[in-house]
Amino acid sequence: MLDPRIYRAAFVPVLFVFIIVAFSLENRPDPLRSQLVPAGFDGAKAARMMNSLSAQYPRRRPGSAGDQALALRVAEELRAVMPQVEARTRAVKDAATVDGQRDLINIEATQPGSAPGARLVVVAARDALDPRSTASLSGTAAMIEIARVVALARPLRSVTFASVSGSTGGQAGIRQLSAQLSRPVDAMIVLGDLAGPVTTDQLVTGWSTSPGAAPLALSRTLATALRAETGLKAASPLARSELARFAWPVSVGQQGPAVAAGVPTVLLSANGELPPAADAPVDSTRLQGFGRAALRSLTALDAGATISTASPSLDLVITRKLLPPWAIRLLTAALLLPALLAAADGFARLRRERSPVARWIVWVLAIALPFALAELFIRALGLFSVINATAPPAPPGSLPLAAAGIGALVCAAVIFALAFLVLRPLINGALTVSDSSEAHGASMAPALVISLVAIIVWILNPYAALLLVLPVNIWLLVGARELPLRRRWAIFWILVSLLPVVAVAVVYLGQFSLSPLELIWFIFLALAGGTPPLLASLGWCVACGAGGAALLRALRRDRAPDQAITVRGPVSYAGPGSLGGVDSARRR
Repeated sequence: MLDPRIYRAAFVPVLFVFIIVAFSLENRPDPLRSQLVPAGFDGAKAARMMNSLSAQYPRRRPGSAGDQALALRVAEELRAVMPQVEARTRAVKDAATVDGQRDLINIEATQPGSAPGARLVVVAARDALDPRSTASLSGTAAMIEIARVVALARPLRSVTFASVSGSTGGQAGIRQLSAQLSRPVDAMIVLGDLAGPVTTDQLVTGWSTSPGAAPLALSRTLATALRAETGLKAASPLARSELARFAWPVSVGQQGPAVAAGVPTVLLSANGELPPAADAPVDSTRLQGFGRAALRSLTALDAGATISTASPSLDLVITRKLLPPWAIRLLTAALLLPALLAAADGFARLRRERSPVARWIVWVLAIALPFALAELFIRALGLFSVINATAPPAPPGSLPLAAAGIGALVCAAVIFALAFLVLRPLINGALTVSDSSEAHGASMAPALVISLVAIIVWILNPYAALLLVLPVNIWLLVGARELPLRRRWAIFWILVSLLPVVAVAVVYLGQFSLSPLELIWFIFLALAGGTPPLLASLGWCVACGAGGAALLRALRRDRAPDQAITVRGPVSYAGPGSLGGVDSARRR
């Protein structure tokens, strides 16, 4: 039940929207630069501190005795380099970690500034899962050395130095730090692995656990300082990476919860968001370069203007220009509008024909039910600590796929299969509907459901709604009786509509260095830990149900149905000459 005229006419506003979007592009903000050479940072001294801490505290799993003893040692070192400052100890009770619920400790020390203004924060995590990991302490050693230099330099703004735990999963330490910091906070710099081998070009990371990222001005400030000190170029995020991260926000880095809490935060690390390898070799020269880059950035932020009052930022970087979020929302609405109007008109026509539309919508929801039950089962595994999943999820490799994980995956697959093969047919029988029915409502129901989902997603997150543009349009056209398609073409176009989802998966495969099986396990752990929120994940289950219904209808197609005859001629002959000859023809 598709009116092609309504569908075609609704594309007219898209042209004007593209023009508006083209004129909405803005210039990227300039980075802050410091003219002071950070020669006060002693890389050799920081390296000795790193090796000493690693030798004395080899076992530093979050909440362990070694982790807490190291926290007290860091507090002593901060008091030593900042004699006039008190290093406070803050407890983080019942924090979710990869080892279950643990009590963690945060250490905070604030160097007062000589002038009022938003404070700056430097953070380093000290926990590690493997006792051989020396590189994971390079950030802590660099933070202590930076604190020594800052205490001697008397900064304009107050600078808080913090040692946190829980970076191996859950990020409980930095989450509590972000919640307890006195506002306003202009910028937070998280020091990751500064001494290990460089394994990525994403050396400055600002992704959030919610849609958005750190302000671009802050990321560019760190990237500029890093290039000045080390010659390394931190790659700017590509538009496809931003679309994937904003649509399905998942971050395993320490900066993620802080950005989501409204604190402009970036992570400086030779490994990007991922932790260093357990046996990664360390280099004091690299530690000096990265440490000086952090100090140069801190100096630039101390003397510069305020970075941003909006965090996380939803600006999209396109060829060195910024596309504001309102433009993305407008563009997504314009691309969804033709299908939404045509679906609404089709729904009205089905109602006029007294087609049982509600019954077929419930049929689609019955196909979504197996996805929802499997999702609830996975959530229950995390809720009852059968799997030590955290939110945000632990970095890949922190919880390897073992026998228990394989069993959990198999159980989730069995629940899905039983719901699809047993529970769903029972619901269909109660509704007196069949998968092979030729009713027009059955073909239009997937398009109607995905249209409703797209409207809700567009209101909440226009970047996620952008992924639904192809499904909303293609599933509508595939289900329209005015546009009959053979089975193979219907299946082909439904698979094409899933390309945006595949593109998001490819982005995460590359950025997290995952294989397809590892990606499935990572998604499983994210769902078990509560990422995304339950209502959001159930909404995506409904979208999966609509996709399954559209594919099921495509598989039921045997041939293209005959076109209905709508115009008939007279019963007698109605060919050429039936109306009589004309004078010009008679003369010939």
